[in-house]
Amino acid sequence: MNDWHFVNLFVPTLLPLMFLAASFLFNLSKVEKARVSPLIAVKDGQLSWAGLGMCVSGLYELRHPSPASELSEPWQTAIFWLLIAILMLHVFIAAVAPIFPTKRTPHASIREIARHYRVLITSAFLTLGAAWLYSYVHLTTQVCTTSMS
Repeated sequence: MNDWHFVNLFVPTLLPLMFLAASFLFNLSKVEKARVSPLIAVKDGQLSWAGLGMCVSGLYELRHPSPASELSEPWQTAIFWLLIAILMLHVFIAAVAPIFPTKRTPHASIREIARHYRVLITSAFLTLGAAWLYSYVHLTTQVCTTSMS
């Protein structure tokens, strides 16, 4: 992992959650602590906003490769359409999921929790997919052609 991964993948996805998790440093009431829970921040598909940005950035880099790009044209086309599909799913989740918010669930089985938080789970997997694709595109199309001497 390098600085590019940190700045382009981890900061937009995890930094807001880390700030919320740091709320324990403050003397908050029980109600306020419940409101700043990292789970509350992402449970209704909000991770899709980060994934959306990764897809758009991946599409840009895919269509503007460096001259030394290592991707073949058929592979670029396949990745382009895969990024478009993930982007459309992210758009749908980011636009529709907050309209139907998920309330906290009482203690339940793993299956019931997974069903209850299916939007969170789906947006998390899609964001991981977008991050992987964006990394792949960046590392194969933005090849540095200058040497440091």
